[in-house]
Amino acid sequence: MRIADRERDRKDLREWLDEWRYWLGGAVIMSAIWGISCFRDHELTYYWPLFPLGVWAAVLVAIALWPRSEGTSGS
Repeated sequence: MRIADRERDRKDLREWLDEWRYWLGGAVIMSAIWGISCFRDHELTYYWPLFPLGVWAAVLVAIALWPRSEGTSGS
């Protein structure tokens, strides 16, 4: 059972890191949209990607910190 727990933990970590890569991709895309908009308007505006990125990051951190229930093994 111990090996199965380690495998599950490794799989969960891999999935969590994949989610952070998606977050980074979203950050790049939203920041590019914001940057192009600022360049087009010739002024720096409020960094609006901060709100969606902050919420998304908070969810990812909560997933990492939230205790896992023993009944959910994923298999």
